[in-house]
Amino acid sequence: MAIIASGVAAMGILAALAVRADSEAPQASPWLTTMDVAVGLAFVAAGAAAGGPLPERVLVAAAGPAWLAGSFLPAARSLHQLVLAVALVLFPSGRVRGPASWLLVGLAGLAGLQLLPELGVAALFAAVAAVALVRFRRDLVAAWYPAAAAAAVAAVLTASWAVTHLPNGTFDPALALFGYELVLLLVAVAFPLAVRAVMRARARLADRLLSDQRFAGLDGLAVVLGDALGDRDLRVYRWHEEDGAYLDAHGQRVVPSGDRQWLTIGDLGRPVAAVAHRASALDDPPTAAAVSSAVRLAVTHLRLLEEQRTRLRELEAARARIVAAADRQRERAAAALRDDVDVPLRTAHSELLAVRPAVRGPGASAALEVVIGELEAASREIADLVAGTPPADLGDGRLRQALDALVAASPVPVVVAVADDAAGDQGMETALFYACCEALANAVKHANATRVAITVERLDGGIVAAVSDDGCGGADPSGSGLQGIADRLAARNGRLRVDSPPGAGTTVTAMIPG
Repeated sequence: MAIIASGVAAMGILAALAVRADSEAPQASPWLTTMDVAVGLAFVAAGAAAGGPLPERVLVAAAGPAWLAGSFLPAARSLHQLVLAVALVLFPSGRVRGPASWLLVGLAGLAGLQLLPELGVAALFAAVAAVALVRFRRDLVAAWYPAAAAAAVAAVLTASWAVTHLPNGTFDPALALFGYELVLLLVAVAFPLAVRAVMRARARLADRLLSDQRFAGLDGLAVVLGDALGDRDLRVYRWHEEDGAYLDAHGQRVVPSGDRQWLTIGDLGRPVAAVAHRASALDDPPTAAAVSSAVRLAVTHLRLLEEQRTRLRELEAARARIVAAADRQRERAAAALRDDVDVPLRTAHSELLAVRPAVRGPGASAALEVVIGELEAASREIADLVAGTPPADLGDGRLRQALDALVAASPVPVVVAVADDAAGDQGMETALFYACCEALANAVKHANATRVAITVERLDGGIVAAVSDDGCGGADPSGSGLQGIADRLAARNGRLRVDSPPGAGTTVTAMIPG
């Protein structure tokens, strides 16, 4: 409160001294005196009312007392131009950014010392406007205020210089002064509005960066961020906890270098990422905060995606191992049925057939026939079970022979067409064999089909097997058999499609990429 009271008292004294000096001037005017005081107070009010970085607000506010001091101190007559030019050069952060800014600040110092003519000061403000447009060429929200304010001051100073070279008496100098004061008043009033617009734009920067469709990975984020900040050499690096270092998108270590600044980004005291840049906009704290928020969210998003992909790969690998284990178990069971069950059954069947002629009596003959029939039925069931198990040497196009053997025992006619280029590895052909086997079994047992067609071809970079029947349709894709086939195909990044309109037959299509 004491500082505020002191400031108010100082401004009151300056305003009183300015009013006194204006009233004693040869061409005293109430309008000019009022505008004189209004300009000084407007700059102080603008600096106090605006948000944003404190250094910038202090510079704008300082233009007010500098202007009032110039009203009664000839040595301070150009001091406000020094302060105003520096404030516009440093907008919106209040910090000097780059060689061009340092040069303009130096020229502003010369103007403040009255070492530049009026036309030179006008050229200085024109240069400030040009530099602002170049620096913020990709950020019009930040560019419009310093560029428009500096251009307006340059224009009014140029006009004032021009009218002073007109013949004496053809132009009132008080009118030129009034125009200059009016421009300064507008510059002061526009300052809080400009700061508010920049702060709103910075607050939306994170959403704008993350919604850009080009954003994909660290390199994509760097491109989007570089375009937004006007720095095509900008790079984003991610912190890797295990290596204890920042890594680029290719996993290579990177360290800070002298040719670029580093904006380090953390989360809960732990490093997350770093932005290597030459963007002067990141000297502005609100901009740096918005960029940090966007990068933090983006890197966290990338990390979660990578963890999700890792879990998905682990899940797919586990599912493939389960499928392979089930196949091996099925192959062992089929081998056991052939060797340990079917062979003894066939042996017993042959022996009973051999003793059939020697059996006497109707009761014994009938019992023997029953036993022989049961042995034959058991052999057929075992053959059906074994037929659903693919050969162990599938792959390299041997799927054709396996399908021919499968359909040989089918009670309905089956046409098999396998393209010459439809060859895959053992896992691919095994999965397609099971898909064809399940679809054929459904057509025979549930669809009452009279014809079935199996086609295998290479299509769209993968192998596609389609089983079509003329049955009753209405197959349920979520049934245990088809769902099991879908899971088997998914283990190899494949997919299953079932088209089965009621009364129009069924087509089961299995596709595996590769």
